[in-house]
Formats: sequence, structure tokens, C-alpha cells
Amino acid sequence: MFNVYADVNFTSIVPDHRGLSVSLSLRAPPGRASARQAEARVAFWQGMSGKRLPQGGLIALVWETTMGIAVHLGVVASSLKELTDGVRSDSERVKIRIVFFDSQIELRILQALENRRSSKDVKMLVESPVMFEAIRPFLEALKAEPETVPFSKYLVFRPPNFLKECTINPPKYAQIPGFTFQLASLFPDDAGVDDLRVDVSDVRSVRQTRIALQNGSRLDPSQADSIIDVLTREIALIQG
Repeated sequence: MFNVYADVNFTSIVPDHRGLSVSLSLRAPPGRASARQAEARVAFWQGMSGKRLPQGGLIALVWETTMGIAVHLGVVASSLKELTDGVRSDSERVKIRIVFFDSQIELRILQALENRRSSKDVKMLVESPVMFEAIRPFLEALKAEPETVPFSKYLVFRPPNFLKECTINPPKYAQIPGFTFQLASLFPDDAGVDDLRVDVSDVRSVRQTRIALQNGSRLDPSQADSIIDVLTREIALIQG
């Protein structure tokens, strides 16, 4: 789920403890956020505290020009009090400050402020419902190329259709000579199945076990297929 705010206009660039923050306004969302009564508008944003435009929230500026579309990431720098002070006097616009990660956008915004009368650009904000600091460690880790990637054969970016054509290997422990899975416990007591072993390296064994599970186990056909798939593949995605 993302919140989208349209009709973004830059107003100024001001110093912030994190660097330079961009002051901008955007069209107020429909409903109580655009109510005629100031107290109703303030109550809306106070009730949405932490869910809509919270300080430190991750946000993306989508900026379309005749040259194409660019996306710039940043965090909301303004406090809830700053936001509510603004909507108290304006029912149509919401004013916030954003600190962008890429400093190059600041020069571009300054140029836009100088040419605002002739600009036909389309700008909107897309808000992610997460706090940036909560996902910062994950994003920082993605900057470095790891020495090893688990299941790199499947998870690393590949050409189109690669995953449809590649062979998914069985789990390494299942490839040990003589190893088998015992699946008799998946059958009801009255089925009389005391021993059902499957050897993942034997195509015939896998096929016969799949049929046996579909016909007589406590599983429905799709669950039986899922069990066989996860036992015979080192990586699998199961919907449930």
C-alpha cells in the first residue's frame, strides 16, 4: 500500500540539521483532510500521525518532464506540528519539508523555482508506509556486493526465461547415497501404509510417491504436489 499525493509545488530550500531540506506543498487528500473546518483537518492529520507523512518517513518524488521521468528518494523532515499548523490555515494544500538523499536534485529544484511560471512538469509524491531508519541497515547492505549469495543460481539476476529453463537441484543432504524420505506418516492409520520411502535421485520413485500421496494420503492433490516439490528441490515457492 502506498499513499500518492498529486500537484506538488516547490516553495523553497532551507537549511536543516540533516543538510538542506526542500519545502513544498501538495494537494490535500480528499475527505476530512480537505474539510472546510480547520479543526477537522487538524484532527485528520493528528489521527494519521505515524501513518501519513510522518517525520522520518520514506518518500519518493516522481518528476515527469519532456525529457522523461525521474524518481528521487528522501525522508520527511517536517514535524506533525509544522504540518498541522499549515493545514489549519489552508484547506487545499499541505506543506511539508523533505531531505533528499541525492544532493544533485537540490540544484534542479533551484532551477525549477526560477522557472516555475513556464514549467509544465508533473510532480507527485509516493509515500511508503515505513520509517526509513527501520530499513536503513537492509538498504546499506545492498550497496555492497556480497562474496557469496545463497541460492545464487536462482536469486541473482538472470536473462529472461532463465528460471523457466534451468534445472533445480535436489537438497544436498538428499543427494547423499542411500538417503530417502519416509512419508508413511502422511497416510491415515486405516490406509495400511507402514513404509513409503522416496529417493529424490530416482525419477521413478518420485513419480510413484507422488501418485500414492495424491490417491491415498491425508493431503489433497495440490498439497501432495507441494510436498514432493519441496522435498525434491533445494528451493521452492509454495502458496498457502
